[in-house]
Amino acid sequence: MNIQELIQRRFTGELNNEAEYIELLVQVFAVLILGLVLWRMMIIFHRKKKATRKPSSYFESTYSKNWRK
Repeated sequence: MNIQELIQRRFTGELNNEAEYIELLVQVFAVLILGLVLWRMMIIFHRKKKATRKPSSYFESTYSKNWRK
């Protein structure tokens, strides 16, 4: 098949790319869902890590505790 035949088949509708488009859409949604799952897992691990940290008293002062009054 030469280039001219390929072009003619493409524009007459014989050559169909729906399978490639569907595969691309599946990949897009898989990446999106995987990204959301990883993002949520990172949030969960960060909350656990933050909860186990010992709070530092370095920045605590009478001013920082009472600055809103």
